[in-house]
Amino acid sequence: MEAMNKSSVAKSISYVMIIMILSRLLSLVSNQIYLAHFGASGVKINIYSYAISVPNIIFNCFGTALATVVIPIYAGHIAQGNHKEARRFADNIITISTILTLILVLAGMALALVLPRFTSFGNDPETYAYTTKALMIMMPVMLFYGLNYIFQGMLQSIGKYGWPAFVSVPSSLIVIFYVLFFADKFGVDGLFVATFIGLSMQAIILIFPLLASGYRYRPYVDFKDPDIITAGKMTGAVLLGVSAYQLNMFYNVTMISNFEGMVTLLTYAQNITVYMVLAFVYSITAVVYPKLTSFAATGDMEGYKSTLTGITKTIVTLLLPVTFGFIAVRFRLLDVIAKWGQITDGEIQSAAKLLSMYSVGIVAIGIKEVYDRAFYAVKNTILPAVNGFIIMAVNIGLSLILIKFMGAYGIPLSYSVSSIVGACVLIVLLRRKIGKFGGNMLVHCIKCVVAALLMFCAVTLLDPVYASYFAADTIIMRIIRLLLPFATGVIVYAIAGYILKIDLICDTADKILRRNKIEESN
Repeated sequence: MEAMNKSSVAKSISYVMIIMILSRLLSLVSNQIYLAHFGASGVKINIYSYAISVPNIIFNCFGTALATVVIPIYAGHIAQGNHKEARRFADNIITISTILTLILVLAGMALALVLPRFTSFGNDPETYAYTTKALMIMMPVMLFYGLNYIFQGMLQSIGKYGWPAFVSVPSSLIVIFYVLFFADKFGVDGLFVATFIGLSMQAIILIFPLLASGYRYRPYVDFKDPDIITAGKMTGAVLLGVSAYQLNMFYNVTMISNFEGMVTLLTYAQNITVYMVLAFVYSITAVVYPKLTSFAATGDMEGYKSTLTGITKTIVTLLLPVTFGFIAVRFRLLDVIAKWGQITDGEIQSAAKLLSMYSVGIVAIGIKEVYDRAFYAVKNTILPAVNGFIIMAVNIGLSLILIKFMGAYGIPLSYSVSSIVGACVLIVLLRRKIGKFGGNMLVHCIKCVVAALLMFCAVTLLDPVYASYFAADTIIMRIIRLLLPFATGVIVYAIAGYILKIDLICDTADKILRRNKIEESN
């Protein structure tokens, strides 16, 4: 890419990343507010966590496949100036996906009678009835999930990244508003309704930027359309790969439900680690995936490899310290963001262990998501699908072993290990397909690991010192006990990275120093 293009891509990624991370933070605030009000151990709140997870897990298979195929087809027509074909494809895919989603909703509502039997919620008739009702209430939200994924793909295809990154904000605000003003009156039952409304808004708010872009939906169905046939061929393999990932998540939620009061805690730990990482990675892939697709389509494999190498180094540089940082400050972090209302010290301890187990796989999760799309860009959807089932097999097999020794905590650890295995498999397979890339990637990774270990040691050694000076159990002291180790970690990692000559850290430091010199000279 030219310097101007690199700068443009970097700005787009930064812009989307800020919005998505802030959106995830608001989602965490939303989770914390309802947990503080309802607690984490109650039967109803754990059923709520289970019921909102199931349709999300089921539909993410179909939804991710939709977003993956919409972008190259829709963006391809736009790039070639074929706006009429792009509009026709959008009308067709919206109509067909809505029909298919309606079928999926009906199937999901039928499954609602069966799924609770595989969990502890099915042991008691009253609890089983409530779980079934909860699942049936939440299943129709898949209709809005489908539209959300398509609308996001269309907007990203025309370079509008902000609104897709913003979609979860209304959902979080609606839940917060409900808990603050209506939770005492309507309880968890009303929380289901508020959540349904909030999730539906994720699609509804994207209608307005689509209208502003000039798009107007007209019902149209043609299963024999060449674009739909192409999308169908691509969707099959993508669907298999994503299904494996979602089956993984469904398996984890189902298994953890057999440990009393752990479903909500697992979901909370996922929101902090897995989904926060995915928010970061999706902000990258939203911009880079169309670029990789363009390079592959024009045969510019050097540009493809260079872009992929740069993104991989960025992920390793930024997510390795996040991994070590989460593990080092897990108790301090949860002490600030989770220890409110009815949340107990025992639940904080359990959530901290779950969080540390998930943290092990943070870098691998990021690499897997990017490399999946690297394969899609070269029109290979089979290998990511096969890899998805490898990850699932490792996760299930390892969890069955670890549960015997670690109980519930073996579930997130097996997920992390399986993610590492999957990331390694993708790297090997992609090198076989496109040839060597990455340059000095191994050296870069070693440097980042050394810097992150130095950071971890510094934080671990100084944390008790900070705690002794700021020991009072007030919110201000809790924040200080978190911020001081956090600041220490950032400083140590930055200094170590600069000394070790980690590219991203050195480039950032040089830009800051250069800017300061210019300001001083003025």
